[in-house]
Amino acid sequence: MQPIQPIQQTHINCPGCGVLLEVKNPTNAAVKDFKCPKCGKPIQARFRSPETATPAPAGPETQLGGKGTETAGEPTESGGNHGANGGDATQLISNQGQQPAAPRLVCNGKEYPLQAGMNTVGRRSQHKPATVMLNVEDPYMSRQHIAINVTRLTDGTTRATVRNHQNKNATQVAGVPLNKGDEVVLNNGTTIKMGDTEIIYRQ
Repeated sequence: MQPIQPIQQTHINCPGCGVLLEVKNPTNAAVKDFKCPKCGKPIQARFRSPETATPAPAGPETQLGGKGTETAGEPTESGGNHGANGGDATQLISNQGQQPAAPRLVCNGKEYPLQAGMNTVGRRSQHKPATVMLNVEDPYMSRQHIAINVTRLTDGTTRATVRNHQNKNATQVAGVPLNKGDEVVLNNGTTIKMGDTEIIYRQ
């Protein structure tokens, strides 16, 4: 009699909206395709083979680039938390406050996620695009105005620093001018003014 293989599961952040998902793999397939139950973005999860599979970690893993984790709960009756493949992807809720929110910029009420590593930030442009393009019409904001470097530390926290990039216009961080060569650590709620536009760093 063949032993029953346990159902594999993993945790993954949606690359579209950043919500943390629990993905179950009842068929023990190596690759599972599904859609995010929140934003509908197609996602591909990879699993180890049943012979080498190890139990899922006790706590969810986190990744950068999203808008934070939402809480874990059973799928609702309306199916709002179900994935495309029979509810195998479940939106998680973290009520323990242990998962740090992903870093992002807030400008005119809109959030712009920051990815791990170097992010150039400026006004929207097709000819000289930045990593993060703000939807503003500020002539005093350069197209690649500042650079924000996001680093994930070993203790699970995030460190972000800002410096001027290819800008010919002024930058202020928390009301203090950012001079050439300066690199300033950003804290949650720090304001950055590029030209006449003020944005807020959140994490």
